[in-house]
Amino acid sequence: TLLYFSPNRRVPKLGFYVFLSLLILIAGFRDMIGGYDVYIYAQVYELGYEFITSYSPFEKGFSWYYIVLNIFNDSREFMFFITALFMFLLHFYTIKKYSPILYFSAFVFFCKFFLMSFVYLRQGLAMGLVWLSIPLLLNKKYVKFLVIVVIAFYFHRSAILFLPLLFIAQKKVNPYQLFLITTGTFIVSLSPLGPLILNYLIGGFGDDRIMHYTTTYSAANLFYLMEAGLLSYFALKFQKDFYQEKRTTLIFNGFVLYILIIIISLTNATFIRLSWVYFIFVVLALPYLYHFIKDAKLKRTFKILVFVYYSLVFFRLLLVFDGGDFLPYKSIFQDFNRNGIWEWMEYR
Repeated sequence: TLLYFSPNRRVPKLGFYVFLSLLILIAGFRDMIGGYDVYIYAQVYELGYEFITSYSPFEKGFSWYYIVLNIFNDSREFMFFITALFMFLLHFYTIKKYSPILYFSAFVFFCKFFLMSFVYLRQGLAMGLVWLSIPLLLNKKYVKFLVIVVIAFYFHRSAILFLPLLFIAQKKVNPYQLFLITTGTFIVSLSPLGPLILNYLIGGFGDDRIMHYTTTYSAANLFYLMEAGLLSYFALKFQKDFYQEKRTTLIFNGFVLYILIIIISLTNATFIRLSWVYFIFVVLALPYLYHFIKDAKLKRTFKILVFVYYSLVFFRLLLVFDGGDFLPYKSIFQDFNRNGIWEWMEYR
């Protein structure tokens, strides 16, 4: 909050690096916090080379990442710390490189993804890797772009969803076309066609767990419905402003793809996790929206609106995820019983 409401900066100052360091330390030194997946990640890592190579749910790239880390240290605490270090350095490299208002982007990223970084180890690393391909798209180095996407894919299959950006990176549509696309996607998503399309799209992943996600339908998620509606409105209103430069055109098109993935999976909160690959464009687009607003009162209102919404998202994740499994925070240096929902899986 202090950074968010401090003077806008494009160049990082000491506060930015303190903030980044705290994220790495808090995520890296945490004990078994984050849900069922965390125990699986820890147990597979500590079982060593032979088990890691035979554990089929992990992509090959992530398995080799585990094997290399295992050479240096085979404890889960080491793995979690190094993973947090790599993940946040990768993410904030892209944020620092492309955000017009650094602290604005850092706040949005923190509220929406920081707690999920405790859980989504493979996906978090894949996100950081695939975002390295953004400058390759801007400079039309398409072969190198594909290489980066493939590498990220071998950390988490969701990285393959970044490929459509290759074909629309600099495409421009008019407001009428954008309205039809977003509205049509809303209608289809909330109709019986939505689950059918998700089942078809996800079939190519060949992953039983992901296939299971497509069967977990519910009523439309209120937070995602609100987010998709507001972001669609801002996309329509400021489309022309984004289309002024090559960089902002790419950011806008990635922003729209994020919105469309959110909309098409409104009734499947688990499937929505695949939208994370495009989350960087939300982190970058929102400060650009603030920059494009000319009226001073509207600027303040927009900044407060973003603050309130993403603060609610953060505390909802903190209090609700796995029955409040993120609370209380426990580091590897502490010794007390958290009574977490998954603590019965503790094997030490």
